[in-house]
Amino acid sequence: MAIGNKDVEVLSEAMFCYYFAIWKMGKQKNYNIDDWKTIITAADLSKWTNSLGISSMVKQVNSDPAFISRLSIVNEFLTRNKNKWASALESQITSFFSNSKIKLGGSGTYYVMRADMIPKDYDPYRAYEELSKKVKGKLGFKGTVDKDKWNPSDVWIFTDRSINFLKKFIGLFNSQILKEVEYSIKMMEKLNNRIFLLFKEGFLFPVSLKAPTGNAKVVFENDKTSDLRKVVRYEKVEYDQNNQDAKIKFEVDEVDKQSGKIIKRAYIKGSIKTKTVLSGGARLEIEASGAARYGSMGTENYQWIIKETDNTGIQSLNKIRNKTEFKDLKSKYWGNVSGKEWLGREKYVKEFKKDSKQFKMEIEPYTQELYRHINSGPWDPKKAEMNARSPEEAWLNKTHAGEVAVAMDDITNKIMRDITTENLFNLAASQSFGSGVSESQIKTRIKMSEAIGKKLGEDFDGISVNSANKLWDSCFYVVIK
Repeated sequence: MAIGNKDVEVLSEAMFCYYFAIWKMGKQKNYNIDDWKTIITAADLSKWTNSLGISSMVKQVNSDPAFISRLSIVNEFLTRNKNKWASALESQITSFFSNSKIKLGGSGTYYVMRADMIPKDYDPYRAYEELSKKVKGKLGFKGTVDKDKWNPSDVWIFTDRSINFLKKFIGLFNSQILKEVEYSIKMMEKLNNRIFLLFKEGFLFPVSLKAPTGNAKVVFENDKTSDLRKVVRYEKVEYDQNNQDAKIKFEVDEVDKQSGKIIKRAYIKGSIKTKTVLSGGARLEIEASGAARYGSMGTENYQWIIKETDNTGIQSLNKIRNKTEFKDLKSKYWGNVSGKEWLGREKYVKEFKKDSKQFKMEIEPYTQELYRHINSGPWDPKKAEMNARSPEEAWLNKTHAGEVAVAMDDITNKIMRDITTENLFNLAASQSFGSGVSESQIKTRIKMSEAIGKKLGEDFDGISVNSANKLWDSCFYVVIK
């Protein structure tokens, strides 16, 4: 039976829960991977967890519909490719239990479950959802920001202490939020601080699981006690011949906060890529090597981040749109494109759906102008048209990609290009959500320059700090990758 991506997601998360419970109870010698050959029904599963003495710990997994419906493929999932996932799970659990920062020595019961199965009365995402509604109202967004941008944990491990605390805290917290007229960053700070404190005391563990690539290691994300921070550098835009997208290439350095010394240079290399599927809208997604796979950003999110951090690239885009030859396109598509919705994609899609061939014919000169602006030559669409669902859709996607490319590549100040890219990365990587320039972003970069004996140049001139545009720092979580 074929095992798809959703199967891998559900099974890797659920099996981590069972492996955690087995290891916590010291039942490794009683566990045999062949057990899964005979666990076909929920009753079989319950009998098996009872025999290991872990039923109370995995109660939520035993009743997880997404997992129960996949019981028949668990054995295949664990054993295919020479026991790839069975070995990966053992490596993940071993690294988790052996990390000195993870306190699991308490005598109380631990309860482990997939994030989708957290009971409502102590679900931390309930508090986030109320906060995200406030953010939506503050920014005038049509939708809320995905909860994974706040905390992308796949599995949560609770104790009686954290459950009782969260039941009281979330109820009081949500009632306080409802009383507040406007969103305040202090609301999110309060929630984040409580979760981090529970982790430090050994009562709560939010865990994000990444696909295995070798021996697993544990990384702590958004740890406010860490001396290190991620600093993102914009490299270039790739707006190439043979595809429908644009890629904002970047590198991430790991930097000591106090000294400004680079501890790991370019330890993450990646790109922020425009999506190319019509049904996927106009999202941006992160592709990175040397790090975990990251998610994507909705159109509202990154339009706001780019414009409110540095809009000089958008000004350059509008100069292209204001050319005489695009007068008709301007009145049709860009007359009211202002404020945070500076991309033309939404109107392009509407016209594309009415008459795709007509849309391609009228948009072609503008798309070519965008391409020439970045590459100093025309776009040959043959290969992109062949790979798209239709030739016309290739032009729709390439046009949108070109607008993003110009808006980023034409930011006039190098430091501001870096910080705009960093703000986009931070949201995609569940680090923070905000626009503009924070004091810490400038201070770190100044210290980096001083650490290598470099004089501060013109790039720092005229940059103003605007902490009012910081919506939140993302929540602490443990990554096992």
